[in-house]
Amino acid sequence: MSDVTQEIVGWLHQQQDWLQEAAEHVVTSGGVSDAEIDHFVSRLMSKEGRAVTTNRTFEALNATAVVSSELRLRSIGDITGIENLAPDRPLKFGNGNLVVVYGPNGSGKSGYTRIIKNACGVPSAQPLESNVFEAPPVAQKCSVGYSIGDDERTVEWHVSDSAVAEMRAIDIFDADAANAYLCEEAEPTYTPRVLALFRGMALCCNRVKAKLDEKRSHLVSSLPGLPPPYTGSAAGKSYRQLHARISEAELSSLVEWTAADQATLDQLTERLRAGDPAAAAKQRRATKVQLDRLVEEMEGAGAILSQTWLQALRITRSSAQQKRRMAIETAKACSESAELTGIGTDTWRAMWHAAREYSGIPYPDQDFPVTTVGSRCVLCHQELSDDAKKRLHDFEAYVQGKAEAEAKSAEEDYVNLLSAVPVVPSDGDFLSRCEAVGITMEPHRTAVTSFWSSMRDASDKLKSGEPEGEVAAVPLPFEFMRDLKAKSVALERETQKYDEDAATGNRMLAQRQKHELDARKWVSQQAEAIRLEVTRLKQTAILERLASFANSRQSSIKAGEIAEKVITNAYIQRFNAELKALGAERIQVELEKTHTERGRAKHRIVLKGTRLPDAMPETVLSDGERRIVALAAFLADVADKPYAAPFVFDDPISSLDSDYEGYVAARLSRLAQVRQVLIFTHRLSLYGALEDAAEKQGAAWCRDNLEKRHIVSFDGHSGFPADEQVWNAPSTGGANDLLLRQLETAGKAGDVDAYRRHARGICSDFRILVERTIEEDLLNKVVLRHRRSVTTNNRLDALSRIDPRDCAYFDKLMTKYSCYEHSQSPETSVCIPEPAELRADLEELKQWRSEFKKRSVDRAHTVSLG
Repeated sequence: MSDVTQEIVGWLHQQQDWLQEAAEHVVTSGGVSDAEIDHFVSRLMSKEGRAVTTNRTFEALNATAVVSSELRLRSIGDITGIENLAPDRPLKFGNGNLVVVYGPNGSGKSGYTRIIKNACGVPSAQPLESNVFEAPPVAQKCSVGYSIGDDERTVEWHVSDSAVAEMRAIDIFDADAANAYLCEEAEPTYTPRVLALFRGMALCCNRVKAKLDEKRSHLVSSLPGLPPPYTGSAAGKSYRQLHARISEAELSSLVEWTAADQATLDQLTERLRAGDPAAAAKQRRATKVQLDRLVEEMEGAGAILSQTWLQALRITRSSAQQKRRMAIETAKACSESAELTGIGTDTWRAMWHAAREYSGIPYPDQDFPVTTVGSRCVLCHQELSDDAKKRLHDFEAYVQGKAEAEAKSAEEDYVNLLSAVPVVPSDGDFLSRCEAVGITMEPHRTAVTSFWSSMRDASDKLKSGEPEGEVAAVPLPFEFMRDLKAKSVALERETQKYDEDAATGNRMLAQRQKHELDARKWVSQQAEAIRLEVTRLKQTAILERLASFANSRQSSIKAGEIAEKVITNAYIQRFNAELKALGAERIQVELEKTHTERGRAKHRIVLKGTRLPDAMPETVLSDGERRIVALAAFLADVADKPYAAPFVFDDPISSLDSDYEGYVAARLSRLAQVRQVLIFTHRLSLYGALEDAAEKQGAAWCRDNLEKRHIVSFDGHSGFPADEQVWNAPSTGGANDLLLRQLETAGKAGDVDAYRRHARGICSDFRILVERTIEEDLLNKVVLRHRRSVTTNNRLDALSRIDPRDCAYFDKLMTKYSCYEHSQSPETSVCIPEPAELRADLEELKQWRSEFKKRSVDRAHTVSLG
C-alpha cells in the first residue's frame, strides 16, 4: 500500500461509518444509484451509521486502473441538414495515426470539428445549425464511424441525440478550448483513481444532503400568520421566534391562558371602556360593599348552622326542657291546694304572668298577688276566699322559686341561641343581590340558591324543635366563596386603578397591558398549531444536523491535500515540459493550483514575475503566445491519460509563426506515436511541417501513419472530400499521371470552351508540379516549400547530378507555365496550349524524371537532353 493510500485509509477511518461505506462503494462501483443514496440516508439517520469505525480495509484502492481498448475515428458521412456541409461521400480518416485534413477557408473543416464536439458531448460545443440560406431540413443527422479495438461501428447520430457514449473520451483542441485553458480555472481532465474517490464522495455527500433537504422541505409550517397589531408584543415576539430548543415550561407558559388572565383582560377592557374613571371607581366600590356584605352574611349563616353551633343549640334546648320538667314537678309539689292540673305548664305560666301584669291596674300600689280583705281574683273578679288566697300565695311562691327561675333562665338561653338563626332572604331577593354584584354564571347562581334553600329548610326545622330528627349542618360553598372573595379583591384593584386613572390619567399603561393580554390570548388560541410547529422545528433541526454530517467540505479539503501530491505537482511539471517541447519556455507563465472545490483541484495559468497583480495572460500575451500556451496546457492535461482515444486539433497553429509551427508539428507527430491524431488545417505550411516531422519518425512509420485528406467547397456547400491533387500526389510520377488523366478527360469533351476551362486548371497544376519536381527530384528535398528546415543529411551528394541543361529546362517550363499560376497584365494574352503540346510537356517532364534518377554522379556532366 502506497503512502498516499495509507494516508487516505487513515483519513477514512476518522469518518462516520455511512460515509466509509459510501467511499467503499465509490471505489468498487464508480457510481452511486438513487436507491443506494436512499440507503446511505437511512444509514446516516441511524446511530450505528454515525459511529466512527476502523474495520473497513478499502482494498480496492490498491487496484490498478484497466486501460480500455483503443478508440479510433474512422469516418464522418451521410451529413444532412448540418450547417452547409453536403459531402457526396464520407470523409474517411484511414488507418494511420497522423491524419491531416487540409482545406482552404470555408471548406468545412470547422463544421467537421463541431460535429465531432457535439457527438462527443463536449460541454462548450456550439449548437449545430442548419444552412441559413436554405429551407429548414427535415432532419439533422450524420453517420459516424469509429472502432474500439477490432470492433468497427457506425452510428446514425442525430443532432438532437445525446452524445455517443463511446466517443466521450475524445479530446478536442480548438479556439474555445484554447480560450478556456488560458482564461478559466479548470481541473485536470483525467483524475487518478484515489482522487476519483474524493470526487465520488463529494457527489455522494451532496446527493445525500439533497435528499435530507428534500425531506426537510416537506416539513411545511402550518403556523398561522401573526396579526400585525401583535408584532411588537412580548407574546408576538415569542411566537415569531419559536425554535427547536424551547423547553416544555417555556412552551406551556406561552400557550397558557387562565381564567385569571381572562378576568384581568375583561377588567382592563371595562376599565378602558369607562369614560369617567372616578364614576367607575365609585360604582365598583359600591359593588364591592354589597359583595362583601353578601359574603359576610353567608359566612355568618354558615358559621351559625355549623355542626358545633347545632350541637350547642341542642344541648341548650335539652337543658331548658329538662329544667322545665323539674319546675313543673316542683309546682305540683308546691301547690297541693290546687284544684286543677297543669300548674307550671307554659300556658299556666303565661296566664300567671298576664294576671301579674293586669293586677297592676286595679291594684297599682300593691304587690302581686293581692290578698288583702276585700280583694278580688284578677281573673274571675270574685272575692277571694281563704283557700283562694292560700293558693295564690302558693302559686307565687312557686313562680318566684329556684326551679322556676332555672327553668326560665334555661329557656331564655335557648330562645336567645335560636334567635341567632339567620333570616333567609326570599329567592327574588338573593337573586337580585347576585345580579347587583355581578354573579351571573349559572354555577354560581345555583350555589347561592342551593345554600340559602338549605339554610331556610334548616331554620324552619330548628325553630320547630327538629320534630323530624336532627338537622344537618349547612356547609358553605367554599369554591364559590373563594371566587366571591377573589372578585372582591379584583374589584378593589379595579377601584384603585380607576382611582389612579382619575388622579393621574394613567390610561396608556392600561392600554399597553390590555394589548399584551390580547396578544397572549391570541397566541394561546394557537396552542395546537404552536406545538405542531415546535415538533416540525425539532425535526428540521435533526435533519439540518444530519445534513451537516453530509457536508462535502471535508472531502474537498482532503482531496486538495492529496491532489497536491498526485496531481498538481505532476500537472505543473507536464505543463512546463510541454512549454519547452513547443519552444515556448521563454514565455513568463506558470500553472498554479487555485483551490479545491467538492473534491476537484482547480488550476489556472498566470503570469509569473509581473508587478501588476491584476495582469492576466489573456490581456498581456500576444495572439501567438496565447495560442501556444493554451496548447501546452491542453497537452499537459490530456496527453498522459491512461486510455487510448483520438486527439482532434482544429487549426492548432492559428496565429503562430513558422518557429512555433515547427515545434507544434514535431510535438503532434510524437503524440501520434501512441494515439490517433486528427488535424484540421488551412495552412499548407503545417502540412509540410507535419510531413517533415513524420519522416523524422522513420520512413516506414511515415508511410504507414501519415494520412492526407483534402476537402473543398462547391456550389454553396462544403466538406467535399477531394481526389488526390498535385500538391499532395507523389511527385515521382503520380502527379504526372494525374494530370495526363485530366487532360484525356478535357480532350474528350469535344467542346473548345470546355477544353480551355479544363486545360487552364491543368496548366496551373502543372506549374505546381514543376515546382515540386525541382524541390523533390532536382534538389533531392534539401529545401522544401512550407518547411522551415534545410535537410542536408545524405542529400547533398545527389545535387552533383544537376546539369546546366537541367536548369535551362526548368527555367523554360517555369517561364511557360507561370502565367497560369500567377496574375498577368491585362495587355498580355495567355494562350492555352493545344492538347498535343500540353501532353508533350507532361510526357517530357515524366521522361526527365526517369532519366534523372538513373544518372550516376560520375556521368552527370556528360548527359544532355539532346
